[in-house]
Amino acid sequence: MTRLAVSDASLAQLEQIATARGTTTEEVAEQAIREFLRSEARRRMQREVEAFMALHGELLEVYAGQYVAVHQGQVVDHDSDQLALYLRIEQRFHGAPVLIKQVLKDPQEVYTFRSPRLEGNL
Repeated sequence: MTRLAVSDASLAQLEQIATARGTTTEEVAEQAIREFLRSEARRRMQREVEAFMALHGELLEVYAGQYVAVHQGQVVDHDSDQLALYLRIEQRFHGAPVLIKQVLKDPQEVYTFRSPRLEGNL
């Protein structure tokens, strides 16, 4: 097991939170690390989305209708079969944030939700 060095000030804060929550310092530290890692993955994925948007015009010319995989701002693979692409990407990148998105004319997906509720004065 790898050990991490934590400053005395951070350890004191973790201990205070653990006491207030009625849990252990290790559990609080583990939760904080997991939250940080999720946040970092979301941030990295947002960069891939931004790269996809910036590249969309070029992607449409080359990969229209296909699925592309974007990693670190570059297309690393493509396929007309989303599952086949996903399986290759998972094997190659082992869970690292990789955007897999179909290249369509409109780069933004639009969802319409219908509601039976009527609003306003009738």
